[in-house]
Amino acid sequence: MKGAHIFMKIVSFGTRPDEVQYLTEWSKRTGNELKQITATLNEDNVDQAAGYDGITCMQTVPYSAALFQKMADLGIKFLSIRNVGLDNIDMDGAKAAGIRISNVPAYSPEAIAEFAVTLTMHLVRNLGQVEEHLRNNDYNGAMHYIGRNVADCTVGVIGTGRIGRAAVKIFKGFGAKVLGYDPYPAKNSDIDYVDLDTLIREADIIDLHVPGLPANTHMINAAAFTKMKDHVIIVNTARGNLIDTQALLDNLRSGKVAGAGIDTFEYEEQDLLNLEQHGNFNDPAWDEMMQMPNVVLSPHIAYYTETAVRNMVEISLANLMGFLEKGVAENEVTQ
Repeated sequence: MKGAHIFMKIVSFGTRPDEVQYLTEWSKRTGNELKQITATLNEDNVDQAAGYDGITCMQTVPYSAALFQKMADLGIKFLSIRNVGLDNIDMDGAKAAGIRISNVPAYSPEAIAEFAVTLTMHLVRNLGQVEEHLRNNDYNGAMHYIGRNVADCTVGVIGTGRIGRAAVKIFKGFGAKVLGYDPYPAKNSDIDYVDLDTLIREADIIDLHVPGLPANTHMINAAAFTKMKDHVIIVNTARGNLIDTQALLDNLRSGKVAGAGIDTFEYEEQDLLNLEQHGNFNDPAWDEMMQMPNVVLSPHIAYYTETAVRNMVEISLANLMGFLEKGVAENEVTQ
């Protein structure tokens, strides 16, 4: 009967310890079989999904055309990722193999916005420099890093989707003047929208919340840095390709940029492959920033809260069941 529940067999790749509870609860609640695998998905291990109806996965390493062809050979037509980003997915390869894909477009906008503000607060109060002195038993030296009031700053939020709007709300709560830029401004919003050039010129703090589309690659480049205020702070919890890393390093070295909070790194995908294969990033840019007390690096964890993890699991599995039961997923992606 159309619309009746059909019990399915699903494989979860890239399963992390924090997801196990929610995956197990879902399986018990729905009666569907769910096999949990900790390894990330690739063309060498996809055979472990043989006999299953669909795959849910979360990873930053690539989903290749070869992987999608092997999925098709196994009769698996659906992949539901437990995150937003598509930049590591060979969409042309998926299309050629007949694989349909869904994502989780918003699992906790507040989590990412709060993390961006956390990085900002760390940087405006120079906590990296303070901690460096304290680690070297230089208590007196740690006392001389004067900070800034966020309430006295102009914050530029680039991208005002769900996450960007949440960030605007928090920054306004501090009393900051907030400027927004988005090619598609939010309707019925009290955000003070300006063009990108104006935002870059006027902001003391620049907070990025735009997708990693090719058109957005290096939107913060050497030319953009020359337009910025001296001692600007820049925060990226969105996508690594948005900032030209070499230009950022140049401006950190010169002091033009007072601090950077980087949760998504331009070379993250290759660095993680290096880590998996060789045990280290082997990335001079990363190593240099690691030594800078005015740079906060984090491993793509801005989203990472209990609420977000639960939503990522629940929404991705709902998408997969939509594909399997009705032929339609609420969050299917086609780009």
